[in-house]
Amino acid sequence: MIRPAVDRDTSQIIDLWQYCFDDSPEFIDFFFQHCFQPENTLVAEDKGRIQSCLQLLPYRVFLRDKEVDIPYIVGVSTWPEYRGRGLIKQLLQYTNRVLRERNMDLSVLLPFQYDFYRKYGWEICYEFLTYRDVEIPSQISLKSETAEPPAQGRFARIIPDRDLDRLAACYFGFMKYYHGYIIRSRKDWMKILRDTELDNGSCYLYEEGTELLGYILYTIQDKTLTIKELIYITPEAKSALLQLAVSHKGQVERIVRKAPSRDIEYISMGDSRGKLDKETFVMGRIHNVTGALSGIPYTGKPFVMRVKDDFYNNNNGNFLIEQTHGITNVTKTNQATEDVCIGIHTLSQLLWGFLPPETACSEGLLRCGGKETAQSIFDLFPPKYNYMTEDY
Repeated sequence: MIRPAVDRDTSQIIDLWQYCFDDSPEFIDFFFQHCFQPENTLVAEDKGRIQSCLQLLPYRVFLRDKEVDIPYIVGVSTWPEYRGRGLIKQLLQYTNRVLRERNMDLSVLLPFQYDFYRKYGWEICYEFLTYRDVEIPSQISLKSETAEPPAQGRFARIIPDRDLDRLAACYFGFMKYYHGYIIRSRKDWMKILRDTELDNGSCYLYEEGTELLGYILYTIQDKTLTIKELIYITPEAKSALLQLAVSHKGQVERIVRKAPSRDIEYISMGDSRGKLDKETFVMGRIHNVTGALSGIPYTGKPFVMRVKDDFYNNNNGNFLIEQTHGITNVTKTNQATEDVCIGIHTLSQLLWGFLPPETACSEGLLRCGGKETAQSIFDLFPPKYNYMTEDY
């Protein structure tokens, strides 16, 4: 039986999590006290035994100039003796039903393997850069070997009760250049900071006077310092925070930084070859084409789009895309002739802005009826720079 979880299932769900995931007891306690909710958990159960489950962590995301509620699918797990029976497939099918009942049109997940979820319609919609050997930024004098900030600024450890509102303002100031980011609540912030601490991490802010200009979250494990999140309002704040990380040389053997895909720090590196990778990250999926595409900016002409979805049948069919006062209206139509043909994987990537329409056309992922229709697709889905650091 596939069903939502209830309170009495919690101990079994924790046991399954402990078996399937390599997390510390401290993290598991934290997660199930502050993140887990039975009503946001789906289980496959037989005669009282939880065989498999997944969780739908609720988030609010900024996408195509509007705020949307999106679940982050996590904790997808099955006991070994029940694997190979298609239970995850059944849970993901049931997920679609639950999300449509809740008027949620999209979801995201971070997979253990991309191909596993790709066959169910999820596709890569986020990526980031990884600096494998962070250097002292060129904007900062190399004469100093200390972690002292420039004279006008200072570092301070983040104190949640004191700093959350200022952190949020700094975060949104940085994210105005990005897309697809999570609109963090106070609960989200507390989770991020506590998660960093549980990973043997530290959280520092950088301020000049009373103005918060940036912050850094990093962990130290196995002689490696990993910058999980570096947010800044000014280039000077970025440089100061990077210098704080680099000051750990000697204490650690390597400094790794995860950065947005549009970051250009590599340009000022002495030699970036072999020190920089682009890595895929979170996958996204459309569960309801009409809801997902409605209400986004568009000023082009009407056209009909045929969508193919091999997993969720409700997404199959022709959709009329129109606009009123620069905003889309999307309705399913019986019109037999379409202007555009597209699969759900590509449509999700276009919606997130991860895949440029020109690339989709040139790679044969999108078929348009002519130049005018192609221009309409280009106008509807301009490319964006997606960024999020949350991995659950």
